[in-house]
Amino acid sequence: GCDSSLNLTSQKATDAVDGIFRSLRDIARVRMHMKQFNSIHNPGSNTHQASASYKPLLKQVVEEICNPDRPDPVDIEHISSGLTDLLKTGFSMFMKVNRPHPGDHPLLIIFMVGGVSVSEVKMVKDLVATRKPGTQ
Repeated sequence: GCDSSLNLTSQKATDAVDGIFRSLRDIARVRMHMKQFNSIHNPGSNTHQASASYKPLLKQVVEEICNPDRPDPVDIEHISSGLTDLLKTGFSMFMKVNRPHPGDHPLLIIFMVGGVSVSEVKMVKDLVATRKPGTQ
């Protein structure tokens, strides 16, 4: 709301900071409902506080998609788009039908609202190359 530092008032600065923290609380509230991707912070153990680490959400998602053990993703949902997928979803009520896994496809498109940095693109490229070669 300011075009220069001359127009900056204490109230405008307070409003901007309040807006930032309101957004952060909203993000935290949404992430609370996730089962697998609810935190990017690993606090470590009580004896090794220095082992606390940060694991970006994008890295967690790509590792889950490229996981060779292939459990059903908890926080990643497959949305049926074709007739075959619709029939599989319908039959899953009566019999055990595995949902398609994002790692099944040779082409993976990740859409990030707000964009990504060059280091995040490199991280995704390296993870996919080591965990799921042949996937583009």
